[in-house]
Amino acid sequence: MKKLILALVLLPTLVFAQHKISGTFSPAKQFKAALLYKLEPAKTVYINNTTIVDGRFEMLLDASVKPGMYRIVYALPQDQYNFDFIYNNEDVVFDFNANKGMSFQASKENILLNNYKHEMYVVKGKINTLYSDKDIDKAEYTACIKELKEIQEKAEQASKDMLAYDFIKASRTYTPNTFEDAATYFNNYKTHYFNPIDFSNPVLQRSGFLMDAAIKYIYTFVDNGRKNTSYKNNIDDVVRITSKEKAIQKSILESLWNQFKNKNNEEVTNYIASQHLQKLLDPVKDEILLSDMKAFQNTAMGATAPDFSWPSKMGSTKLSELSGKDFYIVTFWSSTCSHCLAELPVLKTYLSNKKNIQVLAVGLEDERENWEKTIVDYPDFTQIYGYNKWDNPIPIAYGISSTPSFFVLDKDKKIVAKPNDVTALTAYLDSQK
Repeated sequence: MKKLILALVLLPTLVFAQHKISGTFSPAKQFKAALLYKLEPAKTVYINNTTIVDGRFEMLLDASVKPGMYRIVYALPQDQYNFDFIYNNEDVVFDFNANKGMSFQASKENILLNNYKHEMYVVKGKINTLYSDKDIDKAEYTACIKELKEIQEKAEQASKDMLAYDFIKASRTYTPNTFEDAATYFNNYKTHYFNPIDFSNPVLQRSGFLMDAAIKYIYTFVDNGRKNTSYKNNIDDVVRITSKEKAIQKSILESLWNQFKNKNNEEVTNYIASQHLQKLLDPVKDEILLSDMKAFQNTAMGATAPDFSWPSKMGSTKLSELSGKDFYIVTFWSSTCSHCLAELPVLKTYLSNKKNIQVLAVGLEDERENWEKTIVDYPDFTQIYGYNKWDNPIPIAYGISSTPSFFVLDKDKKIVAKPNDVTALTAYLDSQK
């Protein structure tokens, strides 16, 4: 009976046992709220949120919160303003500085992992410095290699039975046994880069480690004389290494597609899509991404601009049917867009004495009335009413996500420029004189 009573007393403690995640953010005035997510393969799961008061916050976690990798989001956009950490049934206390980054005050796992990363970073920096010298001090080089091995072995031993062990083991870097010149070291480092990384490891899959490792590989081993070829070869390597883990592979490729798209690197962006990513996508679940990829491919430099039609005095007119001009400017704007209303008058003035250019202004609108009032000021533009705004088929075909957007077409309707603003647009047109 005594044992039963003891069990009943302890049960609530076990069920409601709590650990906490707490910390400070500085500068305090910049931070208002913190959102907690658990990382899962190819997704994040929302857990909790709290306000940040005077730079401080605290979250209590009950026993239902499982060990794993977690993410704190502290601003928008979420994929930019966040940091990851391990939670393994212990309090996690940290200080986060917007300029200096992260430091942990409590949590054996996170302190151990961060110290390991810092120590490895310092030693690798020494090795890189040695390679930059014409006459390498081979004794110092040997000492650095020895230190590299010792840090790795010590960290692996200290992290046994911890989640941190999986990350430390997977971070084991290539270490030569004897002196190697820079070219040999670099080639061997690349050859052995993925050796310690197990893409099927569930701990690593429930983190950002695999994504970060793959992206680092793609951007590190690049021949500056032929960057795009290097990028594509490295992407092929990542696809080969992740061939048995399609969900992870898809996440990596999708992230890379967005990164190269944002860099305006059309060659690599379209290579990722056509050679690898499209075949991994579901026509229903990934409909939006497929549409975006198609639009990006169809609006690449040198491509014939996607055709579209609009009501006219002739009944209906198509872009492809226009003739007689040297250039056609397709611009997407809105009567409720302040940047558009600032840039369109500049374009109007610039084109006032140019008869060889036609502007097709596609107004992305929710309501027609305001659009009709605004277009009165632009009688020389071909005005096209884009009903349903972003859901209109014309901006979808062009992959438009913001206004104003500009496309310059030559007389054959091939895309020759995609300037970011009206200043870049007029500069391009001036360069064609």
